[in-house]
Amino acid sequence: MVRVLLLLIFCSRLAFAEEYKIYVEGMHCPLCTAMVRKALLKAEGVKSVKVTLKDKIARVKCEDNVVKDKLLEAVATTGYSGVFVP
Repeated sequence: MVRVLLLLIFCSRLAFAEEYKIYVEGMHCPLCTAMVRKALLKAEGVKSVKVTLKDKIARVKCEDNVVKDKLLEAVATTGYSGVFVP
């Protein structure tokens, strides 16, 4: 019973998460994507991150109350610049 409740809570939190796409300029190798992913995961309120090298997009799922500028600041700590895309 407890496991079912925990699963429901976990799934409901993911369902209400915001998703942002950030174009990261300058990434050129798998190490770049790993650095960007790690930096974004450290940002407060971030739940998951997927970074693809092919399109240079970071897909970030986070809590509703996350300040979007903090995500761009996290990308900047890696030496790259980011911009939100639709």
